[in-house]
Amino acid sequence: MPVFRAHDAASDDSYPIPTPLSWTPVSSRASSRTLAEPYTILPKEKRQEKLKQVTNATVDARETITISGVTLTPTVVFDTFWKFAAERKALDDRRRAGGPWPWTEDPILQSYFFCNTFRVLDKQSQYIIREVIEKGSQKPEEVAFRVILYNLFTRIETWELLRDEVGPLEWAKYNRNKYVAVLREAKDAGKPLYTGAFQKPAPKFEHSAGYVNHLILLEVFMDNELHKKCISAWNMADVYEWLVSFPSMGEFSTYQLMLNLSYSKVLNFHRNDFVVPGPGASSGLTKMFGKSAMAAAISANPDFEVEAIRWLTDNQKYHFERLGLEPPVLGPQKLPMDVADIEHTLCEVDKYSREAHPSFKGKRKELWRKYETRTSLPKAVFPKAWKHPARNTPRIRENKRLVVEKRYSVSRIKTHRDTKNGREYLVHWWGYPDSDDTWEPEATLEDDAKGAVEDYRAKLKGKGK
Repeated sequence: MPVFRAHDAASDDSYPIPTPLSWTPVSSRASSRTLAEPYTILPKEKRQEKLKQVTNATVDARETITISGVTLTPTVVFDTFWKFAAERKALDDRRRAGGPWPWTEDPILQSYFFCNTFRVLDKQSQYIIREVIEKGSQKPEEVAFRVILYNLFTRIETWELLRDEVGPLEWAKYNRNKYVAVLREAKDAGKPLYTGAFQKPAPKFEHSAGYVNHLILLEVFMDNELHKKCISAWNMADVYEWLVSFPSMGEFSTYQLMLNLSYSKVLNFHRNDFVVPGPGASSGLTKMFGKSAMAAAISANPDFEVEAIRWLTDNQKYHFERLGLEPPVLGPQKLPMDVADIEHTLCEVDKYSREAHPSFKGKRKELWRKYETRTSLPKAVFPKAWKHPARNTPRIRENKRLVVEKRYSVSRIKTHRDTKNGREYLVHWWGYPDSDDTWEPEATLEDDAKGAVEDYRAKLKGKGK
């Protein structure tokens, strides 16, 4: 039975630098758009007329495209994808430049909330960079601890509550009881602990409170020296397979944690090395290419969605220019959308299409979050880690098929016995009934779960045994 490896905490300030390989981002024309140009809310009748124009838009003489040997005929949503990406980024530019609200004439963007074209510009990402990663110790284990802790709840208010009540959030001074006390008091007062944007299922450890089980998961990651695994890995696929094997780590939630870690030097990889399509992106691709076509393509190639995202990434400049759009770019380097941004925007276009193209059905049919913000945004910050030379080197694993093998975690050692082959320990596993307890050799546990063995020995010593 596989177990979590537990190690003693060790300081490691080094971030290895692989041999760099130069990479030049796609260039784009300088925008002729005046970012401070005023935009006004249209009268109701004109808004309805504008929305009807968007809804009834068609693609003239649609060309077929070929992805990994599969020929597809794009739907109208295909062009909407590029139009949305360009206008959502332009909206963000106008807002950050101090332009007047509503920053766009698109009636759907005026009315509903949508994430940014570039994931790093979203509110949560900007906060992680400014407040979680770049404030505090820059030791790899401390950066990893802070990112994982924030990612557990993905809620700014919860992070600030813990920061203010517990003090500096450090793995070296971590005390679960202090964190639990603060979170319990907040929960009892009716304060939400988790983001409302998506579900954060807790692992099924031995506590009834999900937030306690999430803290235990944090401890398991740290005991397994997640930061060293990330730093030493040669490709992101290996990191993904390792992370997703832990309790409650789903495929997409694992990818989101990796993206947050990638804003730090703990996880240094080329920006187009790895992507995992989430449910929203999958739905967006289906609306862009048709349900039957996508189903057939995925049946023949389970990794087809990833190939489609890579195709969109590689061909974005052509399609923006084909439609007469200014390609959205990021930062002073004018970076194009990477695979994470394409995946991110596919999810948003899936939502946008519920209003723009309601005939393209998905699991969800309505938009519920209104766009009510009328304030400008500060200048965007970009991760200092993006300057790391390791990010210039593409390292896509040759074997792209991902293998997920869930792990078992030692909850505690109940007792021991001495056999002719040496001492064995009766192990109780997190999230499993007593009937699943197993006898494990001492040598195996000393290597894979040293902390649990030391705790058990300390208890025996305290009992005088």
